[in-house]
Amino acid sequence: MKKERPKIIAVIPAYNEERHIGEVVRKTRLYVDQVFVIDDGSTDRTEEIARTAGATVIKHKENMGKGEAVNTAFNLAREIRPLIMVLLDGDNQHDPDEIPLLVNKLLDKKCDMVVGSRFMRQNEIPAYRMLGQHVLTLTTNLGSGIKLTDSQSGFRAFSLAAIDQMHFNESGLSVESEMQFIAGEKRLKVQEVPISTNYDDEVKRNPIVHGVGVLLRVISLSLQKNLVGGMLRGGGLN
Repeated sequence: MKKERPKIIAVIPAYNEERHIGEVVRKTRLYVDQVFVIDDGSTDRTEEIARTAGATVIKHKENMGKGEAVNTAFNLAREIRPLIMVLLDGDNQHDPDEIPLLVNKLLDKKCDMVVGSRFMRQNEIPAYRMLGQHVLTLTTNLGSGIKLTDSQSGFRAFSLAAIDQMHFNESGLSVESEMQFIAGEKRLKVQEVPISTNYDDEVKRNPIVHGVGVLLRVISLSLQKNLVGGMLRGGGLN
């Protein structure tokens, strides 16, 4: 008998998340048909704990960056062909109990991609993070032509139509911005829902270095888009 494909899957990119990954997987399983963890070369017990919690784990042999983990997630989804894929982080920043907020938007069939926004409700977000996120969101909005309140949120859901369109060049942490550029280019309908967020843990990377790096990549994406668009309009590409 042919196995029925899952209608809703959740994919969790993770790197050295042994502290939280078990809880995140267990809570996520309550709302989806199948949970996958993309273990991006973790050197701790992330893989073991995720499997014990009930996730199917795909492990990169080495740490390749979030963009590559997300690419793996979308390649997996294109093989499975679910109705909906949910992406969320494995560090307990996102609340899996809010998965239905994103999924229900897609089930209404009024959009192709749903972004969970930390700025559509009152959240305790460090001031430096909020400032940096707003700068990145403004820059991404201007470049992509799609207006969001939280361009960098890792809590997202995608229809199968959106899954088929998402192919990334970014290997680092600017992959969320690239999603927005692709959505604009492919004319996908994007909506947001308010989500809560948790910043209790210490940050893994220097937020200033991270923010500047993402900003430079977003500017590069904007320049590439404008260059290609100008060449197409001017007949420079056949």
